[in-house]
Formats: sequence, C-alpha cells, structure tokens
Amino acid sequence: MAFERATGTPYSIWVPIAYTDTMYVGGFAAWDETDYADTDGLSMLPVAAGAFNVTNYDKPAGVIIGTNNRNPVFNSTGKCEYITSASPHDSTTEFVLTGGVYPGGAREPMVKIDMVDACTVLRGPLVDSAMGTAPAVGTVSTGSGAGTGCTTSAMSVASIDGFSTIYFRSGANKGSYRVNDNTASTTTFTWNIPLYADVSEAAPWDTAVLVNMLPFGLSRAQLLATYGGAFDIDEACTSHYFGIDVLVLDLAEQYKESVTFRWNVHNWLQASGRD
Repeated sequence: MAFERATGTPYSIWVPIAYTDTMYVGGFAAWDETDYADTDGLSMLPVAAGAFNVTNYDKPAGVIIGTNNRNPVFNSTGKCEYITSASPHDSTTEFVLTGGVYPGGAREPMVKIDMVDACTVLRGPLVDSAMGTAPAVGTVSTGSGAGTGCTTSAMSVASIDGFSTIYFRSGANKGSYRVNDNTASTTTFTWNIPLYADVSEAAPWDTAVLVNMLPFGLSRAQLLATYGGAFDIDEACTSHYFGIDVLVLDLAEQYKESVTFRWNVHNWLQASGRD
C-alpha cells in the first residue's frame, strides 16, 4: 500500500522527470521551486523542512502511479517500482511510448501522475520508519478508574499536546480515539473526554497505539524519507512537517494503519522560490 486517490475521478498525465532524479511509484511528484532555473521535469516531493514546510518551496503535483520503463524495476526497501533519469540522447534504454503530446521514440524517462490539489481526497499508510513496519503497540501498565489517562510501554513517538491521538486496540475501550493533552511523552498520556470504561492494567491488559496526527482536522505529518510512499509516524513533527486535513484516521488494524486526507491549501500558498 502507498499513497493513492481515495475518491473522485482522477486526471492523469505523463510528465518528464528532472535530470539525475529517481522517482518512486506511490510517492508524490513535485515542482522543485528552489531549483527553478533547472526545472526540466518533476522531482520527488522531499520530506518537509520547517513548520508547515515553510523552508522548502516544493509543491505537490500528483501521486506517481506508473513509469515508462519497458521492463519495470522494483525497490525492495521502498516496496515499489521506480525509474531513474537518463539522457535521452542516443539512449539505448527502453523507455516506451507514453502518448499525449510527447514524441514517440524519444526514449525519455517519464512518470504518470494522478494530479492533486487542495480538494483531492487521498489515502496513505502510516508506518514507523520504513515501509511495512507498523506503529508500536503500547501495553497499559497503569490504568485509570476515571478513564482519562494511562501509562504504557513505549510508543513509536513522543506525544504533542493537542496534536496526538491515542487509539485503544484492545480492552473495554477498544475502538476509542482520544486527543492527548499531556506534555511530550512516549509512555504517559492524558485526555479530556473520559472513556466509556476504566483503562485497565489487569490481564489481558489494554493495548493502544499513538500517532502525532488528529482523528480529523488540520494535522501535522512528515513523509517517509527517500521513497515517500507513506507518512512516517516516527518523526516528531515538532520542527519539520507538512499540514494535512485529516478526514479519517484508521488505526484499527496492525500493518493497515492509514489516513484519508487532503493536502492543506497552505502547501500551495507559500512564497515561491521564484519571488
């Protein structure tokens, strides 16, 4: 699983890729606004730099859904197909036809992208540092008779007051989401709205998952480095992060954690590197 359009009819186009770049299917292609003088194609959207990516001018263009490699190549770490830029001049590499306005037989490396904007509803996996690695499941060691907090074994990331969600995966409160209001911690969590039942540390023990993302609304998120096919919940999201509008946060099943979201319009409203 990687990023994909969740709803609506896609508008897909073929685009050339920036020279010397490698593009990974399931990640996002972007306009590199910091290197606009050499803009000859799209690049991979890199991880955010600064709060709401204010230090980085790259703008999301679309989800990469295919390449024009005649013989597809696969990256086992990123768990995806990829394509690497090469000079079309006298090329013997088999880049096949793409259609549209681009010339047949030009042997130019290209990717097909599903265009996105601030209204596009997308879905993507939540991983811990690598594709296929699920967020840590914390076992409750100290419960709460009031249903307003707990201590657990270590989660994947420290919480952020008002920007983190704890989800109960087992126990009497299974299926419940709560927004944390405690200071940064990987083990101790509190929230305002009490749960239906006590949080229990007794056998078979309640278990929970924590991510630095809200159940809905404007949230922080950071891409998985290099391959970009997921959000990395192991990133702190305190100094470097994108803004996304969460529609559905699904933490119900291990290895299938995901978020349905839109890129917040702020990603397109930042000052351009051309200014």
